[in-house]
Amino acid sequence: MEQVCCVCGEALEDDNVSRCRLCGGGFHLAWSTEANIKECGSYFFHEQTCGLSFICRNCEPSLSADRQSPSQFTTS
Repeated sequence: MEQVCCVCGEALEDDNVSRCRLCGGGFHLAWSTEANIKECGSYFFHEQTCGLSFICRNCEPSLSADRQSPSQFTTS
């Protein structure tokens, strides 16, 4: 069964895919600066776990509502 992006609905490849920390959906996110793909999410530093977390574009407003600083979002 082909997996699709939870944001754009297009097929996900084996590479350049991340899982959203909030909804668990897979989405397009480049893992290389040379990857020429659309990005349907972003990553941010999660202070409680001291690590990177990934979030899809659909859930970004939810994270902002939880008082996360906009400066924590970084897109490649």
